[in-house]
Amino acid sequence: MSTRISSGAARTSSSASPEQQDASAPSSGTARSLLSIGELARRAQVSPRTIRYYEELGILPTPQRTAGGSRRYPPEYLSYVQGALLLKELGFSLEEVRELCQGTQERTGEASARTHAMLATKMAVLEQRLRLLSRLHDLIRAAAEGGGEANSGAAELLRLLGEEAQAAGSASSPTGQR
Repeated sequence: MSTRISSGAARTSSSASPEQQDASAPSSGTARSLLSIGELARRAQVSPRTIRYYEELGILPTPQRTAGGSRRYPPEYLSYVQGALLLKELGFSLEEVRELCQGTQERTGEASARTHAMLATKMAVLEQRLRLLSRLHDLIRAAAEGGGEANSGAAELLRLLGEEAQAAGSASSPTGQR
């Protein structure tokens, strides 16, 4: 990988010294430790298209490029991708993930206030889900243990899931109707 970077830089400016050729390498790693978009995608278990999309959205900082225009990512970018995937799994939208990433990069009062408000809202949603999951856990345990209460536990479980689905539908539509 480093051979291509060096030879590409040498073709572009044959009079450049090795120090000048390496000047574009990030301080966090040498050209040898940088990852191609394919390697970053493979390690993160996503497609290269996802990496480019996250970069476009601002979830990933703009990577370094070789003289030929290929993206080169420091290994720590893997943490950005994995963090974004985990946040998505926890119910954050890509817009919210972008807001978090940009808020940490901007570090302005306005960004901090926006990020704080978004996190407070998300915290309330997550706390509601935790309460629901706790109740769901208790209902499943009661139904699994059987006995005469198994049917009422299953009925309660279905009712609870139905109410949650209705609440989720109401919260996602502006009029409260689907």
